[in-house]
Amino acid sequence: MIIKALEKEWDINDCTYKERREIHAKNAKVWWNDNQDIEAYYDLLERVSDIAGFKEKDFEGLDMVQVDLVLQTVFMEYLGLSKKTVGD
Repeated sequence: MIIKALEKEWDINDCTYKERREIHAKNAKVWWNDNQDIEAYYDLLERVSDIAGFKEKDFEGLDMVQVDLVLQTVFMEYLGLSKKTVGD
């Protein structure tokens, strides 16, 4: 699967139904009781990175904010929330 982030195309692994359910549940923990749990957020992004198949070398030259942006983009794509599908 190809996604676009930071003006680059990233070739990532597809996400299974079970994996989508897992990251959806992790996302719910991030926002539980109208508070953001930062530890749960980074746990979610790490799981997304694992599912996508990223390696450390994939992020060479990027700062952590850019890495998070890529992982957030992958997360949105996996859950069907990418810009192209929102509002359709």
